[in-house]
Amino acid sequence: MIIQGREITPKDIEFIRKMIKAHPSRGRTQLSKELALLWNWRAANGQLKDMACRTFLLKLEKRGYLIPCFLAGTLTAKPQGKSLVPMFPIRLLPLLASLTPLLHCISK
Repeated sequence: MIIQGREITPKDIEFIRKMIKAHPSRGRTQLSKELALLWNWRAANGQLKDMACRTFLLKLEKRGYLIPCFLAGTLTAKPQGKSLVPMFPIRLLPLLASLTPLLHCISK
């Protein structure tokens, strides 16, 4: 599959999961910088593409391949400016995505 212009394999996803597990206190910003360095993800001018890598990690989270970085770690405080949304186990995400809203009219 291609995400953020990169061909991603199951091994890549497993590698990222291991990174998160090995460094649970790191946030998405730190992980994206480290991953961009490890994958040598750079723009034509040589600048590290850590912002593209951060977007890549967000897309993986939204598709259910990763749990959010701040929930994977040992953080006990609520991240500033972010609301915590209950996370469902990753295996439930495809099922939840297939659900449609209920329409119900209440009459007086």
